Amino acid sequence: MMLKRIVMLIVLGLIFSSCDLIYYGKIAVYENKYRSELERSAREGTKKDGPGAINNEKYTEGVKEAIQDVIKRPVNKRVEFEGLTFIIPENTRLNLKHGNIVDEKTGYGIAIMFKKESYCAKVFYRKKVRDDKYIVLYYNHRNKDLDAIGQKIIKANGLTNTCK
Repeated sequence: MMLKRIVMLIVLGLIFSSCDLIYYGKIAVYENKYRSELERSAREGTKKDGPGAINNEKYTEGVKEAIQDVIKRPVNKRVEFEGLTFIIPENTRLNLKHGNIVDEKTGYGIAIMFKKESYCAKVFYRKKVRDDKYIVLYYNHRNKDLDAIGQKIIKANGLTNTCK
């Protein structure tokens, strides 16, 4: 009888001590899933028509040449994004998966992106759709070539840098 109680206590101790292993195992599964989604989106972004194509060694030189070519083009092509019409450089298109501009001649993605946001931040140029919807133009303004293209798009579309 006493031996039965001792065995029962040992078994119960093992059961209750293993619950935290189940909990931490569950956390590990969710973290791995989240990390794999981040890695997948990073891989998608560095594809030829993605906004991070310049970070892919295979495409770096081609993207730089495409940017130099796009700088010389007029901004006169109309495209639809989130129900609004925007004007972007000639012979380019929007990659709707990422919102970035893609050179149609070469197929290279350029890191100038249109994004839909639900808030207003004074960092980027934007167009207000409603009180809770803004279309924002993201690009690296420190890169003089991207800034030249970005400023042309900003002027052509009347984007503002204020939250009024």
